[in-house]
Amino acid sequence: MARTTIMILLIMSVFSQANGQKVELIFTAGMASYSMRDLKTMNADLRDQLPFNSEVTDNFPMTLQFGGQFAVQMIKKYKLGVLYAFNSTGSRISSGDYSGSYLFDNVVNGHTIGILNGFLVYDHKAFRIDFLANIGMVISSLKMKEELTVADTTVSTSTHFRSAGIFLEPRAELSYQWKYLKAGFYLGYFINPMGRIRSEDGQELTSTINWSGLRFGIEIGFRQAPKSSKEATLSK
Repeated sequence: MARTTIMILLIMSVFSQANGQKVELIFTAGMASYSMRDLKTMNADLRDQLPFNSEVTDNFPMTLQFGGQFAVQMIKKYKLGVLYAFNSTGSRISSGDYSGSYLFDNVVNGHTIGILNGFLVYDHKAFRIDFLANIGMVISSLKMKEELTVADTTVSTSTHFRSAGIFLEPRAELSYQWKYLKAGFYLGYFINPMGRIRSEDGQELTSTINWSGLRFGIEIGFRQAPKSSKEATLSK
């Protein structure tokens, strides 16, 4: 995936310089929900096995997502680019009384790296609507921490896992451009069907880290317009 991203960047750079195409650098911030089906099942199974009552205080809730994208308008109705996003969520099972306490935490971080394919659907003056079909990889890390305290004694264990899987993200983008400033909103759905969990020693588990869910937020950045024919003549 890294080689593919580098090749895309090289093609975009050469094409933009040769044809004077529009280049945009956008920063995004929004909210994201997550399926995490297998990890939620693991939490439910663990609660059933515990010899005492417990509750789930967090179960992979919707969180903030930050990222950015760089794209080149290859032709009037198509732009090609690269994108990155960071996500983090988690869960907690807890229990406690006068005799002690118990905690089981899952913390999941995800780095999304992909290729942006944008298609112009509608434009009017400074407004435009684009449909994006993004595709790439999600590289994830999972930390499981279990802590049991009885009286003055505490026993704690921590285990680390990782996973990598592909994603597909259909997304709609509504934007407005004023001079070199571009701002707008996006709404999409992130599809992450594969992402088998691997232990630190490389053993593959049957469970997956699934980031599938709704994505929406705002975007702001810079969009460079090519020189007009008049400006190009004056520059000579």
